[in-house]
Amino acid sequence: VSAGEGKTVLLSGEAGIGKTSLIKYFTNNLISDTEILWGGCDALFTPRPLGPLYDIAYQIKSNLFKMLENEEKRVLIFSEFLNYLESTTNLKIIVIEDIHWADEATLDLIKFLSRRINRSKSILILSYRDEEIGQDHPLRSILGDLPHSEITRIRLYPLSETAVDNLMKNAGVKDENLYERTGGNPFYVTEVLAYKKDELPSSIKEAVIARTSKLSDDTKELLEIISVIPTKVELDLLRKLLNKVEDHIDHCIDKAILITEKNLISFRHELARLAILNSIPEMRRIKLHQKVLNCLLEDNNQQALLARIVHHANEAGDKNAIIKYAPLSAQHASKLGAHREAASHYATALHYTDVLPPEKIARLLEGRSYECFLIAHLEDALHAQQRALKLWQQLKQPVKEGDSFRWLSRLSWFLGRRIDAENYASQALNIFEELPPSSEKAIAYSNQSQLHVEADESAEAIRWGEHAIAMAESLGDKDILSHALNNVGCACFSDDNIERGESKLKGSLQLALENGFDEHAARAYSNLSYTYLRARKFKQAGDYLKAGIAYCSERDIDAGGLFMQGCLAHIHLEQGHFQKAADVAQSVLKRPRLSPIYKIPTLAVLGWVRIRRGDPNAMSVLDEAKELALETQELQRIAPVSAARAEAAWLNGNLEQCLTEVQSAYELALKCGESWALGFLALWMWRAGSLSESPEKGAKPFIDQIAGDWRGAAAQWGKIGCPYEEALALADGDEESKRKALAILESLGATATINLLKQQMREEGIKKIPKGPRQSTKENPAGLTGRQMDVLKLLTKGLSNSEIAGKLFISPKTVDHHISAILSKLNLHSRTE
Repeated sequence: VSAGEGKTVLLSGEAGIGKTSLIKYFTNNLISDTEILWGGCDALFTPRPLGPLYDIAYQIKSNLFKMLENEEKRVLIFSEFLNYLESTTNLKIIVIEDIHWADEATLDLIKFLSRRINRSKSILILSYRDEEIGQDHPLRSILGDLPHSEITRIRLYPLSETAVDNLMKNAGVKDENLYERTGGNPFYVTEVLAYKKDELPSSIKEAVIARTSKLSDDTKELLEIISVIPTKVELDLLRKLLNKVEDHIDHCIDKAILITEKNLISFRHELARLAILNSIPEMRRIKLHQKVLNCLLEDNNQQALLARIVHHANEAGDKNAIIKYAPLSAQHASKLGAHREAASHYATALHYTDVLPPEKIARLLEGRSYECFLIAHLEDALHAQQRALKLWQQLKQPVKEGDSFRWLSRLSWFLGRRIDAENYASQALNIFEELPPSSEKAIAYSNQSQLHVEADESAEAIRWGEHAIAMAESLGDKDILSHALNNVGCACFSDDNIERGESKLKGSLQLALENGFDEHAARAYSNLSYTYLRARKFKQAGDYLKAGIAYCSERDIDAGGLFMQGCLAHIHLEQGHFQKAADVAQSVLKRPRLSPIYKIPTLAVLGWVRIRRGDPNAMSVLDEAKELALETQELQRIAPVSAARAEAAWLNGNLEQCLTEVQSAYELALKCGESWALGFLALWMWRAGSLSESPEKGAKPFIDQIAGDWRGAAAQWGKIGCPYEEALALADGDEESKRKALAILESLGATATINLLKQQMREEGIKKIPKGPRQSTKENPAGLTGRQMDVLKLLTKGLSNSEIAGKLFISPKTVDHHISAILSKLNLHSRTE
């Protein structure tokens, strides 16, 4: 790092294991001109947005604190901090502790810094408790997304039994059960040993309480007050809460109970704070929270204290304070990008609907619905908006009622519920039909256009989209104009009016980029990528994917990025890069709460790879995809899943099942008329023996193959860049073409398809067909070759690719290919697994 290449360190371990002690030991031994910036996440009821960055902003000379107070765009705030790190030549250490408690905006900050830390002479140290992050914890997916090459992981383990014996010996204590009782946890061990009594306490809580039992009443009150505040406590705040506080603090520091850092006071460890907190009777605890709350409410700088105010108000049961400050805290969190925390604050306020007027409740519900949508809690978003709708109906506010129906339509579509989405959209239009032009009416028109786009109903999509465009232009609403242009552009593409479609989509993108409409820009990139992918124009699709994924990554727009990652997986599949396709698909599918709209095509890609290679669990993936796709009633979701399932049946020699899988999708494609989907599904109908003539409107390579021109079809697929489809076309030809097909399929690793083609060649009497896998490979439960088993044995010893290559006398690149195959055959995602 001192040479100019920054790194991130992930420091993990259980509570009390010594993470903070290690960081302090490290930072205390650095050269004098090293700048150390220290921030922490707090165990608040709802974490404060960008809490660690506020801590750091106090420590540096920069515009950072002012930007936070002004709630400027998050990307500008993050960039300002990054610019500070890059602005000087001295080494900087940025410490963010306890990121298992981090708010959503702080997690995005971590992702932002980790991806760019290599541009500065900085070390970003992140500490967390690994036992606190379950499978659904948001931190887990963040850690998985960080750039592995620029990260060092350190996990701290408990003390050994010998180390505990040495500590007891040095303390003059003898307890044969101490190691078993503490599990070697350093904090537990030192707390028990600090008790210095003949009879040691039975629990850590007792050890902590026993150490404070002989303190004065005022000092005990100080500890109680600090214990109800789950953040580092400002000395000024403590002075307002207690008299002569400095003397009591000094006494507690001498006793190694409290620590101080730049006028901030805290317990030596969170476990000690909890021990004191849990010893306070409930009514006294409520009284202390109210006392702290009253002091915070007197502060002039309430903006930075909102999350803390709501925490203490909630713990004190102060309804009035919660009703006033929880919505303000939600809005503050949302502006800083902490949408998970914003949703939580809205939920807190909604616990007290009994004292709120209906209109305020409805607005709180709308706020919660939108924040839940942004964090992919779609069911919660739907339920909140349904409750809001009922209130707007009771209040007889038709514009709000219509807008609620429109938003419910959008949410239902994201949940893959096509019928619900259409019903809600129709109810919105019925209401707005009698109302004058408005932004709400324009977006309802655009929403209707989008539903028609997704159903490949181009004419209706264009009609409603043009209504929305005209109204948005008359209102001067560029936001809705960008949304509507996007819909019309997609519809023109589907209607084969590519030039107009591209013009509208590019117009939507430009408008979004010029006005900072990040969501619309991501959607424009996504739809430009997808429309070109659908038409097998991989160069154009790839260009927009590269730009769009970079745009979303820079701004942490996960939804748009995930959709485009799914498109990238599909391109890899079409171009014959099966392992890349599977890797990208699995990285998308591991995301929690993935919308069915994003999940379906990605499941189809993974299913396709597995059936073609003969991998396990192919049909379970396609079963899930089918269930989700059918509910959408949309060809673009149903077609790839139906085609993949038809191909699976065909590879198993079950033509009847092949026809069953594809027939209804083919009939839907005939109604929609999208040429590539129609051609693809027609080809499977033909292979199933149920189609003698190709449909009028179908993509040419498919139609030529159905007509018997396998050479023409193969040539077109070769030109487009789809080797698997080229091989299937050649497989319909003579012996020479079949051998070419076999060679292509072997280069792709399409084992199941190879086996079917060889069977057909044998049935046709073709001789000297290349042999399949060796007997040892067939007998291996996972289908691993002998060489793959050699690699696997060395892999499990933790050897690197270079080390494995040296031991087996092969190249590191060959080792990499073997490891990719091993992971695929074992259905794993990483070396660690």
